[in-house]
Amino acid sequence: MANRQWLLQSFLGMFLIFPGWLAIGFFNRNLRVSPDLFMVWYFLGGSMCSLFFGRTPLVWTAVFPSVGIVAALLILGFVVCGIPNLLIFRAVLTAPNPGLPVAILNTTSVLVFFASAGLAYVAPRFFDAVHISGRSFIGVALTIVGTSLIAMR
Repeated sequence: MANRQWLLQSFLGMFLIFPGWLAIGFFNRNLRVSPDLFMVWYFLGGSMCSLFFGRTPLVWTAVFPSVGIVAALLILGFVVCGIPNLLIFRAVLTAPNPGLPVAILNTTSVLVFFASAGLAYVAPRFFDAVHISGRSFIGVALTIVGTSLIAMR
């Protein structure tokens, strides 16, 4: 049987992350913490967890591999993590249900599903091969249908 650790990690992560989405509105309403400030402290806590409990040893060369790599990661984090998460954290506060923006956000799995297959095919030197089956394709199709139903509200 194939390694299913990723599946367990995914479900455990799902159950552990959902209170954070509910906390955005709670902190704003009861403690007057804006979604922007909430995001700063939320991700600082996440970064600390990754450093302390992650698999990277806490030695200078492991944490700071090179100025170029760190700069690239910071720019990437700002553009593809910071900006989208700021938008989603704000949307969670103003949406009719905090789950709607999160559901829409999670459809990025559709993009990742197809892009990973395409990149593995056109640039195998840089991207690992991925497995695509009929069952996984049906799951992606259901994700698209679900998102469409949410958007038609």
